[in-house]
Amino acid sequence: MKHLYGEFSSEQIQLNSRLMHNEVHKLLLYKDKNVEQEIFASDKDFIIYFTNLLYRFGGLNELLGCPVQMVALLATLQSAFDMAQSDDFNYCEYRRLILDSHNYIKNMFEEMEGENCLH
Repeated sequence: MKHLYGEFSSEQIQLNSRLMHNEVHKLLLYKDKNVEQEIFASDKDFIIYFTNLLYRFGGLNELLGCPVQMVALLATLQSAFDMAQSDDFNYCEYRRLILDSHNYIKNMFEEMEGENCLH
């Protein structure tokens, strides 16, 4: 797959896609009351992680040639971020947003790999 400065191999794309899925999944696990495993040491660490994730994913936009699905991915994650900090937090809605973001990641890389070019 071509990017702003060269090319990524199919293996790099597959591994990065899997990594992005895992990073997003942590967001879901942290807010799930049924998960007893410690994901983040505190709410502050969770917010820092989430913020950094948004910046890093946003950085992919230009690098990958502004894939169409990036808008939906970042908007969905931003909505989840806002909800996570809201006094009116709703886990079911938050969960839906996180699961939707998984689909946007999957679709984005499938679409880009099929085109194999910058837009």
